[in-house]
Amino acid sequence: MRSKVYFIPWRGNHEEMAGRLAEHLALNKPPFLNSQAKIGIKVHWGEPGNVTFLPADYARAVAQTVLKGGAKAFIFDTTTLYRGERRDPVDNLFTAHKHGFDYSGTGAPAVVADGMMGLDIVEISVPGEPKRQKKVKVSSVVDYANGVITVSHFKGHLASGFGGVIKNISMGMASRATKQVMHAEVKPEFKASKCNSCGICGEHCPVDAIKMDCDYPSIDMELCIGCAECIAICPSGAYRILWNSTPEAFLEKLVETAAAVNSRMAGRMMHVQILASIAPECDCMGHKMEPLVDDIGILIGDDVLAVDVAACDLFNRVKPLESAEIEGGKGDYIIQLYPDVPYRHQFEYAEFLGLGSMDYELIEIQ
Repeated sequence: MRSKVYFIPWRGNHEEMAGRLAEHLALNKPPFLNSQAKIGIKVHWGEPGNVTFLPADYARAVAQTVLKGGAKAFIFDTTTLYRGERRDPVDNLFTAHKHGFDYSGTGAPAVVADGMMGLDIVEISVPGEPKRQKKVKVSSVVDYANGVITVSHFKGHLASGFGGVIKNISMGMASRATKQVMHAEVKPEFKASKCNSCGICGEHCPVDAIKMDCDYPSIDMELCIGCAECIAICPSGAYRILWNSTPEAFLEKLVETAAAVNSRMAGRMMHVQILASIAPECDCMGHKMEPLVDDIGILIGDDVLAVDVAACDLFNRVKPLESAEIEGGKGDYIIQLYPDVPYRHQFEYAEFLGLGSMDYELIEIQ
């Protein structure tokens, strides 16, 4: 049976689109939205310096829908591996508040879901026959919440090709330990010929694995946790991914964590994906990026995989902006961005683990 994915085409601005999303949710309420239910809204509230993360309009629209239904709403994200304001729980909440994801901005409190010590977690099983992880550790929100509505931002990603719903409920809800397991496949490869000796990579390494040795950085691979911050932050492109095994291994661990969350929360999740301000890299990147295409719209569905496949399909059909790093008529845009990442492998593996269906019916809402 084809999964239903609802599509609201882009018209206007973020505030207007959030209003249209609220209208849709009011008419198509999630079945778990009951009176007094505790409903988590999973977001990414953006790294300081990033300008293409989703504004709080969408979190507010979802929170108000939940509250009007008589339920209790809270906005949440988890801490990160890499060095930055979102690594420490208190600083993470400051970031949320600065970006409008607080009570005054959304009508719901913001929560760091893995706790103030990163220990508010549960261990859950991966369904089916996983290749790499039998169990994963994730935020206890999977058991605490009566339901979760994800609000995901579609964009590029250097390790997974793109970031969408799968990544939002996987890396975005995983404990720091499971994040590190997933990142174990990602190591930096350094090219001295491109280095300008600025030292910014060492400043941002969360485990101090990078030291400036004379004019160039040296990397202690034993200390490296594979967070890829040095690859993302380097202004001269001196780093690239040296896969510890294969790109497929990272994608499979990403999918396994998502499948575990999805299985644990069966019947208690709905997914909203915003295809706007589509940048080549993740919202974790603390610098300005230019969009690749014009804003496309909003997808809504309860099938994780179907929503992500639909997002990739829509993205690949639109005309790139002149300033973009992709070209129309040159094939799949995500492959153009990250030719070493077979990103569609995650779809095949997700279907294998029962995460959802690649076969979907797109229902356009005017």
